[in-house]
Amino acid sequence: MNSQTKNTIPSLQSSLKSKAQARRKMIADRQKYSLFWQVVGALGSLQLALLLLATIAIACAAATFAESHFDTKVAHLYIYKAPWFLAWLALLCLNLFAVTLTRWPWERKHLGFVITHYGIITLLIGAVIGSKWGFEGNVTLHTHGEAARKITTNQSVLQIESPADSYLYLLPFDASLARPSQKHPIQLAIPGTQLQIIINEWAEHLQQVPSLREVSDNSGGNALLLRLSNSKQHQEQLVALGLGENSDRIFDFFGLAKIELMPELKPPMAVTTHHESQLVMAHFAPVIASPEQGTSSGMKVLLSNDGERVTIVTPEGTSMNYRRVDIMGQSIPIPPFTLIAQEYWPDLKLIQGKPTSVSNKPNNPALRVEILPSVNKPWLHVALDSTTHEVHYQLGRGPDIKKTGTLISGESIPLGWAEWQLQLLQSGLHNTIVSSTLPIPSSSKSLNSQASDPPGFRAFLKDKQGHEGPPQWVESGAVTPLIINNRVVRLGYGLELRPIPFTIELLDFQIPRDEGTETPGDFRATVRFSDLKTKTTHDGLVHMNHPASFPGGFLANITGINYKFSQAEWNPRDLTETTFQVLYDPGWMLKWIGSLAICIGIAMMISHSVPSSRGGKN
Repeated sequence: MNSQTKNTIPSLQSSLKSKAQARRKMIADRQKYSLFWQVVGALGSLQLALLLLATIAIACAAATFAESHFDTKVAHLYIYKAPWFLAWLALLCLNLFAVTLTRWPWERKHLGFVITHYGIITLLIGAVIGSKWGFEGNVTLHTHGEAARKITTNQSVLQIESPADSYLYLLPFDASLARPSQKHPIQLAIPGTQLQIIINEWAEHLQQVPSLREVSDNSGGNALLLRLSNSKQHQEQLVALGLGENSDRIFDFFGLAKIELMPELKPPMAVTTHHESQLVMAHFAPVIASPEQGTSSGMKVLLSNDGERVTIVTPEGTSMNYRRVDIMGQSIPIPPFTLIAQEYWPDLKLIQGKPTSVSNKPNNPALRVEILPSVNKPWLHVALDSTTHEVHYQLGRGPDIKKTGTLISGESIPLGWAEWQLQLLQSGLHNTIVSSTLPIPSSSKSLNSQASDPPGFRAFLKDKQGHEGPPQWVESGAVTPLIINNRVVRLGYGLELRPIPFTIELLDFQIPRDEGTETPGDFRATVRFSDLKTKTTHDGLVHMNHPASFPGGFLANITGINYKFSQAEWNPRDLTETTFQVLYDPGWMLKWIGSLAICIGIAMMISHSVPSSRGGKN
């Protein structure tokens, strides 16, 4: 090192020191004499940052606890989407922005610091935009079914039809979170009127409870209200049977037994030997062999054009779909019958009167189906005597009567069906069956109650004078009329149906199986998007870990202004049905830009702090 270099280093260090002192003095003077910089210094203080971060950390911990002990909706309502939490995030963004201003004018060493803080701000803004204007939902489609242009979201809403203008008003409302009660009712004003909706009770599960009502016209008939109960399993089921119009006379005990109300008791019919054979063809009408008892089962069997799928339609109109290879030789119980697919011909041709397949190609697919009766099931026949008003019964199995007697109101009889007992609750000669929506008591469990039983709330109308209309239970997914002084307000409650600017149609749905097994290896759905504005269409493919998008394309994907459809569920009993999860997140790009900026900023700060090879800092 020469003498000139030795003299240059001390002078350079002195110059840098003087420059740093001048910068610190300038910052101190502006915070002392300028109100603007005093505010910036307060907003960008470390103490405020620590307070904000500590509060947000505690809130996130509380939200995690709420999600694990309650559900996600509770955490979103009281924390993540609460106004105070959003205001706290806005204050944090202001703190991050202010702390970068306290370094103004920026030097090269501040670049990583500034980029990191602005990255956090960008990430938070993107998260708020996605939470506010984005949504998650689902849509269920059927192959070649009707195109959908609405998405079912997970947000509950209240739909009110005002009697003033018959307009439908939509209001975000979740009764499970609001939890209205008699002490803390919820009051909602009806637009254009002086009426109020009073909501004063909430139920997690509602059910339809039948009862009998006497009528004077010819629509009524003999009717019974029975209770099936199982004390060991703490289950019960109300059964209403009637002979009048729009009443059911038969109750199917989950295919295991049958209860039937009859005009009068008769000896049971002998077990039928009904045997029906159907030759089902994909391109022609089926050939049905004459039943031995001269009656038809009413079962309809359909075969797809490629011979791979079988649709069974019951006499009541219920459809069930199967893969043909899954049911060949298998018994399919469809009470009161059992269906068996016996033989299949890909390319049917009658040769010397016998069905034969002339090739392995599905040119003329055909399937032989045998329909046999289900026998030896227990049954209960009941009848109401119009003279004595007594209810008589026969209890049996197959062709045999096991027990007879008279039902007495309030008394229970054992049915011999495991631990089930029967009790007569109500009877009448000129009655019709009506249903009321009521909550399921937590102490009892209905035979057909399940987690899918809809929630709901009790509500009534109240006018300006304080008069109240009759209360009604409003079931999720249904429209319920509320009445006061001959004025009707229709109230709908359920998940929001959000319209989208296009339609989606399911063209094809396939489930490839792993080789040699019946385990699904993938889900492949071909969908068609139709733009309502431009009238253009394009097809997309949804399969495992690969969503389809609309409008799609590079720009839509990177900005997040894009609807993504991913495979969510499928129906093993109906292979033409599938459900897609739908995601729309307009804040997606800002979140990714913010995350990338944070990584770059931190890398720059680390790089700046690494000592150089000369012993100083870069």
